[in-house]
Amino acid sequence: MKKFYEIKNFINNKSADLYIYGEIVTDDKDWWTNEKDENLIGLQSFKKEMDNLGDISDLNIYLNTPGGEVFVASTMCSILQRLKDSGTKIHTFVDGLCASSGTFLLMMGDDINMYENSMIMIHKPMAYCYGNTNDLQKCVDMLNTIENSTMIPIYMKKALKTEEEIKEKINEESWMGVTEAKEYFDINLIEEENKAVACVNSTIFNNYKNVPEKLKKLLKKDVNTTTNVVKIDYSSFEKRLESL
Repeated sequence: MKKFYEIKNFINNKSADLYIYGEIVTDDKDWWTNEKDENLIGLQSFKKEMDNLGDISDLNIYLNTPGGEVFVASTMCSILQRLKDSGTKIHTFVDGLCASSGTFLLMMGDDINMYENSMIMIHKPMAYCYGNTNDLQKCVDMLNTIENSTMIPIYMKKALKTEEEIKEKINEESWMGVTEAKEYFDINLIEEENKAVACVNSTIFNNYKNVPEKLKKLLKKDVNTTTNVVKIDYSSFEKRLESL
């Protein structure tokens, strides 16, 4: 079964590690194609598993995600906020790339941590729209509402700049390493490299305009006309999980 998250190291109701490695998707549909996939596990199972954690003291969230569906990520933020309200401390880590709606989850950390080679990306919300001018205007209005009512409030919780400056970075589709990210958000630097990376669908990067060359070079293309998947070295992450 496919799952974009995994809970590890649930220790005596004290702490747990949550790995979000992959696309943040709905329960039974591929986010980009909107086609049903019975093997996908998403929001409902996430809520159930988080509820089953009980009153833990600490939750470590390790992120390596290209993003995904806005409303799934924002609902996950609400679930995590209830954990925080109950007294759980949340610590978030960018293990490789944390992009798009994945950064909503990143901002839920009481402390945010990035490695020297970590990267985040923020951009304006996107949608596929069709129809007449009225339909298209509704889509524009919806996207503006998502940006102003969902994205900006989440980012401003950890922002070190003004709202206008954060909006400017969103407008630019900004890919930031830890040095630049620290200028805009309250982020801690972990002074070591983390080689853990995840497999991503190549079509995701086709939707972005400013993908950095150094990130493109990480993609080791595996010719597979059936799945159209770009594979990245996953061995370091697997070894890390085995050591837990």
